[in-house]
Amino acid sequence: MTLQMLVFLMLVLGMCVLFSALAGLIGFGLARLVKAPVDKAIGWGSFAAFSFMPLCIAVLPIIMPLVR
Repeated sequence: MTLQMLVFLMLVLGMCVLFSALAGLIGFGLARLVKAPVDKAIGWGSFAAFSFMPLCIAVLPIIMPLVR
C-alpha cells in the first residue's frame, strides 16, 4: 500500500466518522422533535450513528480501486 493510498484511506475513514456523527445528531434531533425523553433520544441517535458507519465502511472497497 502506497503512502498516497494510506493517506486517502485515513481521510475517507475520518469523513465516515464525521458523517456518522452527523447522522447521530440528526437521529437525536428527530427523536427530540417527537418529544422523546433525552435518554431515548440518545439511544436513537447512537443507533443512527452506529448504523451509518458500517455503510460507509462497506463503500470503501468500491472507492479504493478508484485511487490508483
